Amino acid sequence: MSFYTNLRTDYSSLFSSMSGGSNSSSNLLSNINLTDYYNIKSGNYYKLVKAYYAKNADTKTDKTTTDRKNKAEDKTTSESAKLKNNADTLYDAAEKLTATGSKSLFNKKTVTSTSEDGRTTTKTDYDRDTIQSAVQGFIKGYNNLVSSAGKSDNTSVKRTAQSMIDLSAVFSKQLDRVGISVGMDGKLTMDSDSFAKADMSKVKTLFNGVNSFADSVGGYASSIRNYAKSDLNSGNTYDQLGKYSSLQNGLNFNSFF
Repeated sequence: MSFYTNLRTDYSSLFSSMSGGSNSSSNLLSNINLTDYYNIKSGNYYKLVKAYYAKNADTKTDKTTTDRKNKAEDKTTSESAKLKNNADTLYDAAEKLTATGSKSLFNKKTVTSTSEDGRTTTKTDYDRDTIQSAVQGFIKGYNNLVSSAGKSDNTSVKRTAQSMIDLSAVFSKQLDRVGISVGMDGKLTMDSDSFAKADMSKVKTLFNGVNSFADSVGGYASSIRNYAKSDLNSGNTYDQLGKYSSLQNGLNFNSFF
């Protein structure tokens, strides 16, 4: 609902009767505040009301801008926290696979199996089920990190994630030989049956030890984790439109988009 008042109306007609008898003039003047009349006629009231509504409009705009900024900050903080968690998960999965020595998942063990006719066979082999489960966890962590990195406004995160995807493309043929494919979106997919039949020595080359595929991916996950952690530690600023920038390294990342 709105009201409109023409504050520039000429009220001088109210005083036209003052030219009459002194009694009538006196009675009329007693009912009129000359200061109010002067302010109305000179336009002071008009200016005052105009300034009042202009100030309220500015206050409303400031509130809208602040709300937008707060929502942008909350959203980015939430995404940074999720990014860090996904990076942590992938790093841990890579560390589990790359472990050597007594902690290595690729140490052969004595495995006993029973055939359908009841004959028992004992042999030394890889624990395929444990290795496959660990690789599946690695792939899940990898894909989740690719997704969350794609939503980040931090160009360092995006650049590192792209390097990780490029690495997967380099290893695509080797991964394919053990039942793992690299999609157009850079994500990994395992064919469980193909992996179960794969040469475990080739799986070990890809996922175990220093400089393996899993070790390099773990390095990228560690870098992304550090970027996300830095963002969460009050390194972020936002302009009035909610655009992201960082005081951490003096760069305004909006300039990259």
